[in-house]
Amino acid sequence: MSFIHQSLTLLEDAGMSVGYPNIHWIAQDGRQSSFFSAIQGNRGSIEQNQHLKLVMIFSLLDFHVDTMHPGMEGKSYRQKYADLPINGDYDRMLRELFRVAKVMRNALVHNPSSFSIANKHVNIDYTHGKTNFRLEMSLEALAGFYTSIVMYLKGDMGRGNYFLGIMRSIYSNMLLGIKVFNDDFGNTLEAPSSGIKMKWHTRLVHSNPQHQISDGRIHILAPNRELQPWEGLDFHIARNGDDFLIPREALNEDLSISELDLINNWKREGHFPRLKHP
Repeated sequence: MSFIHQSLTLLEDAGMSVGYPNIHWIAQDGRQSSFFSAIQGNRGSIEQNQHLKLVMIFSLLDFHVDTMHPGMEGKSYRQKYADLPINGDYDRMLRELFRVAKVMRNALVHNPSSFSIANKHVNIDYTHGKTNFRLEMSLEALAGFYTSIVMYLKGDMGRGNYFLGIMRSIYSNMLLGIKVFNDDFGNTLEAPSSGIKMKWHTRLVHSNPQHQISDGRIHILAPNRELQPWEGLDFHIARNGDDFLIPREALNEDLSISELDLINNWKREGHFPRLKHP
């Protein structure tokens, strides 16, 4: 187990809240089983000390950046942010999470009186040199901020389109909860592309649904379930020894997808959510 995973386990054992999607599996016969993967903090947990939680999460994020980009070791946080690559949404969202975390960490370490949590918002306002650093973020956005970082650190969804679909949703929701932001790079945080956004609170995973292939398209024959507003639906198909996890958000209205799209974009990466084979 790596240093990052050991540290995350320690934080989870200390009661850290993480909003991972809850997973419900649906078998071919319609039977359903559940796995509640969200971790909720409790009294006496690290959730009662947001300052400590933030510093520890930032330290792990900084370590992760150094591990991914060894040439950044020893550089200032400002220089690391400036040097982080932007080669698509995976890099872009990670880079902006580091940017927000940098402002919060520096406030706690160098200007602790500027950091407050009141009226369900995190507020930061301090000046360093000629720059006014400001942040006003809702507690809901803060929860999404932590969840996003933990998902990057764990890497258990891989780096493909499934992870990006989940992350775009959580990250975009976080941006909506940031009312004020300013640092030495400006006052605008970058948004992800217009790629697929997937509902992330709850995912229903339909295992091995009936499907047929015709004219280069795969048609899912499972009934189109009525979903709650917070629920998303995935279809798990095994083909030629590979697992594919196809979100409803990627299918046409007739529950079809081209074979090329399936192979290029929806081969399962990582090990979350866990799959159930027949």
